[in-house]
Amino acid sequence: MKRGGLGSRLLVAAWGIPHLLGLTWLGGWWTTSLIAGISLKALQEYFHLQHSLERKPLKLPGFIAGLLVVSMWMIDYASFPWVLVSIFLVISTIALLRGRSHLDVMSTLGGICYIPLLAGSFVFLREWDGNGQILNEGRSLALCVLGAVWICDTAAYAGGRLMGKHKLASSISPNKTVEGFLFGLFGAILFCLIWHWFDLIQLDVALAVGIAAGLLGQVGDLFESALKRECGVKDAGSLLPGHGGILDRFDSFLFTAPSVAMYIAVRPAFSCFVSF
Repeated sequence: MKRGGLGSRLLVAAWGIPHLLGLTWLGGWWTTSLIAGISLKALQEYFHLQHSLERKPLKLPGFIAGLLVVSMWMIDYASFPWVLVSIFLVISTIALLRGRSHLDVMSTLGGICYIPLLAGSFVFLREWDGNGQILNEGRSLALCVLGAVWICDTAAYAGGRLMGKHKLASSISPNKTVEGFLFGLFGAILFCLIWHWFDLIQLDVALAVGIAAGLLGQVGDLFESALKRECGVKDAGSLLPGHGGILDRFDSFLFTAPSVAMYIAVRPAFSCFVSF
């Protein structure tokens, strides 16, 4: 959990959470627009971080490509290989014509893959039909993912403050502890089991979300912390008082959503084992 004044954090939460939940509830292009907005702002922050490493990402082509990638999650995610190949060729060509280095190209493509590509998988989750087993399961799944990420973040912070003694990754994030990590993991799983108990999603999906948020979500947090440490900054941005930037707030989400999406994608192949 990021540092900041409690008042500022509560104000941001009071404004942001209803919008986030509301647009997720509506689904379709409402959710897609939400994720596109989050992705573009986070991508802007990522590109700014790259400047501190003396790289010059191609911002406008990167933003356009980011919008295309998020939209493809809604339109036809099966076409992604060709979309990504096209993006690589176009951005490489633009960079060549502008006399940019290959590091500029790779920092641009890296940002597109790290943020819009991963964040866009949330659109796939929201549109999931649950194989017709539970009404509006895509909505329940998407809300469960958001809740699991928030609960994990809160539980990890509380557990670390109360019982944290053993450093988790001191060279990346000195304040994170093994105890906090475990609190976050079990908190996320417990939240998802409660979600299942209310018959909102199936048990195997609940476990997948809980493990993804509790394990990979925290890895996503560490990944962004490593990036900021390399760039020599505390926060990726300052848009959200008390939280930092959009990338700071959604770093765990970026690793959680695609992890759950991968499980959902392969789940039909193992339907005989996950029918509980």
